[in-house]
Amino acid sequence: MKVVQKFNNPISANICKGVLEENGVPAFVLGENLVWSTGAVNTDLVAIEVVVDDALYDKAMEILNARPED
Repeated sequence: MKVVQKFNNPISANICKGVLEENGVPAFVLGENLVWSTGAVNTDLVAIEVVVDDALYDKAMEILNARPED
């Protein structure tokens, strides 16, 4: 698994995951439950990462770096 992006809140991480999955790339959010279970107020202390399979990393990065069509 490779990290495609890191976030400081679980909402943004899940939006990223949704964008990837809508474009055919299965993705997973890691660390979002640690924020709640540790009681961390400062999410900078707990990494929330979106990861994809190694083979789909390039496709995921292409999707995330694409600009919306005008």
